[in-house]
Amino acid sequence: MKHFWYLICIIFPLHGAAQINIRIDYDNTSKEITLFLKNETNRVFKFIPIEGTVYEYVSSISFLYKDKHDNILCSRERLIYDDQYHQLIRKGQFLAPYEENIYVHKLTRWCQNDNIHVVDISVKIDARIIAKKENGKIVKDEEKEYKTEFKKSILWE
Repeated sequence: MKHFWYLICIIFPLHGAAQINIRIDYDNTSKEITLFLKNETNRVFKFIPIEGTVYEYVSSISFLYKDKHDNILCSRERLIYDDQYHQLIRKGQFLAPYEENIYVHKLTRWCQNDNIHVVDISVKIDARIIAKKENGKIVKDEEKEYKTEFKKSILWE
């Protein structure tokens, strides 16, 4: 029986696998974080919000700046593609099949305090699956919703 379940899990993978892989790198010299979003599927994702529409849950990145005693010094929430001057904003709103988007956020832009010890970063993804890649072509897909979250703390030093 044990081998039966093992075989079933191999043949029919669990749906819990990440569709969008999230990674954050931190450069303590420039005080920039780099957010990497890697599409692990053949689907095209469009990040929310859509222009002119208000959503409770959006594709955003939040920064919570704390001192050594865990006191909050500043906080800021941005859309993941805000402040991306090196790329077209429209491009940053979409994630193509098996591609990776890179977003750079300068942490000193929103908090300039000598007592910063740690920054808690929270990434919330609210995306719509709008198309898929089949036989090398992008075709319209049934719109589905995809949500995920990722958290990481970095030492300011």
